[in-house]
Amino acid sequence: MRRDIAPAVTAPYFVVVALIHAFAVATRFDLVAAKLPPGAATALMVGQFPLLLLSGYFEGRLDYGAMPASFPLWMRIKSRPVKLAFTFAFMYLTCVALQTWHVSIGPIDPTPPARFPPNTRAMWFAMFTAGMFFPFYLAATSLLIPVLRFITRPLRALPQLVGGLLALVIGGGLGVVVFAAVTSTKLGAFVAEIQATIQADPRIALGVMAVMTLGPLALGLVLDRVKSKA
Repeated sequence: MRRDIAPAVTAPYFVVVALIHAFAVATRFDLVAAKLPPGAATALMVGQFPLLLLSGYFEGRLDYGAMPASFPLWMRIKSRPVKLAFTFAFMYLTCVALQTWHVSIGPIDPTPPARFPPNTRAMWFAMFTAGMFFPFYLAATSLLIPVLRFITRPLRALPQLVGGLLALVIGGGLGVVVFAAVTSTKLGAFVAEIQATIQADPRIALGVMAVMTLGPLALGLVLDRVKSKA
């Protein structure tokens, strides 16, 4: 498939996406999560995969310049915003899985001990997330980005608006399935939980999901249109 967009063109899109994913990561710290309005955490979770698929759709068209194909992917991605976006996304998915399954490998645990004072707990969480940024980046480039490129490859042959909207729809379906599995919840029960969250306060739930998905989609399409006219 064609790679006809310079990373600098889509940099604003990936900066916005990185900020969204970074905020989502921060909400996995319980002191931050406690300050969220009801339903916001679920809405953030539901919006992750549509945004991921959309990012995979745009990333698949980026031209990073000449570099030997033998180089690993983490070396070939020459865009800091792209690195930030996918790394924070993978970080969020990892936090959700480890916290749900209560998994820890010694100090490698996103959930700090409750007996620690708030400052120490915040430092613990920061060390697991921001402090392990490079390992998360390696994991994102070896697992997440190749899968997203494969899934979104057919979409890049479509008109941009159609491809982008389909990425959101497919991502939404995948997200429901994946997070139902990650949270050890039956699919029907997870869907019912999402519906209950939306019904409880549709302004917050639908607003968060719309900002997370339709906002970046509009920005990405505008940047692509600007590039086409240049």
